Amino acid sequence: MNDHFQDFIQTGLARSAPQWLLLVFLYVEHHEDNGHGRTLSLTPLMMTHQRLLQALSFDAVVAEADHLDDRWEFLLLGCMDDAPEARVRERLREIARQLATGADLSDFLILDRQEHPIVMGTQ
Repeated sequence: MNDHFQDFIQTGLARSAPQWLLLVFLYVEHHEDNGHGRTLSLTPLMMTHQRLLQALSFDAVVAEADHLDDRWEFLLLGCMDDAPEARVRERLREIARQLATGADLSDFLILDRQEHPIVMGTQ
């Protein structure tokens, strides 16, 4: 798996089939556990998709996202082969469910605001 934004984009552009780029902007929710501890969860703040037709810059994606809502802390990136938009939207909902249930996210690239890769572990 690529661990840099540009490598991820270039890999998607190099695929033989047209690709959708899936972008999920996440924020961290803090949960108190009846005063006995605290847990964290990643929650989708914004989800979008676009056809992967040209190289994008991380800075441009960040600037656009910040214009809409600057509370996000992490960016989850995925690609999927060309499909009808309804299927792409369903895939984004599936990703949200994966996040909610703590499922394996190793198929995705997750970056922080400084473009550092994040490795998510499961309990």
